[in-house]
Amino acid sequence: MGFLKVTILLLFSFTILFPLSLSQNTPQDYVAAHNKVRTPIGLKPLTWNTTLVQYAQNYANQRSVDCELIHSDGPYGENLAEASWDLTAAEAVQMWADEKPFYNYLLDSCVPGEMCGHYTQIVWRDTATVGCAKIFFAQLPSILFFFFFLLNLSIAQNSKENYLHGHNIARAQVGVKPLIWNTAVASYAQRYANERASEDCNLEHSRGPYGENIAEGGGVFSGWDAVNMWVGEKKYYDYGSNSCVGDECLHYTQVVWRNSIHLGCGRAKCSNGWWFVTCNYDPPGNYQGQRPY
Repeated sequence: MGFLKVTILLLFSFTILFPLSLSQNTPQDYVAAHNKVRTPIGLKPLTWNTTLVQYAQNYANQRSVDCELIHSDGPYGENLAEASWDLTAAEAVQMWADEKPFYNYLLDSCVPGEMCGHYTQIVWRDTATVGCAKIFFAQLPSILFFFFFLLNLSIAQNSKENYLHGHNIARAQVGVKPLIWNTAVASYAQRYANERASEDCNLEHSRGPYGENIAEGGGVFSGWDAVNMWVGEKKYYDYGSNSCVGDECLHYTQVVWRNSIHLGCGRAKCSNGWWFVTCNYDPPGNYQGQRPY
């Protein structure tokens, strides 16, 4: 068994043994599959990056122990896929591109209950280069890993611009003025996120002077994901009765609270691998008896 594993991990060295797989997973195949999706919407093509290839291969080798779809949480954007057949570059990229119908451009979010993050990574405007790796298992599905360089995608999805954009889209829909980033509020939020991450990471409010939304999630749960989660409560807010109907909605009402002017957010990684995200609002919202807008 040990010899078989070594042979599989060295797949790209034995072209005579696996000519079909290699011919469908060259750098040109990976790049072409991505650019086929990017070109029709006017985006610049991706180019191949050998540094990213090495990163991708190193992490793919690490996952060879269990073949689980767990993200590396590294400095790059990342899509993962696996299959029980010899999955090719074109098939993996098409799998992600098929999420396109679930991306709502006007709301800049996924259709509720569906995934679209793999597609949006493929067509992310600022992404410039791509590097990929693929490994096989003797008794497990083949697993194909794709790693993208995005000018620090993991940072970009947690930038102040992303937090503001997510909030202000929701506010614009109900005619409320956009929030403004406040460094003092952001410092407060980051300190509290660090505090929660260093302890138990429970979803407990800071009970400070600001309005506050908190969330946590696994994988590469980002600030953008947290804001989308809060905004997703919109369907449970009934404006006529000024109350939540069917489920929680107070995160959403704080997002769109008319009198809130300043925003600051923080994010920290918990000991269990999850991410704790908090956003604070000044002045605070959700005053009993008042409407958000």
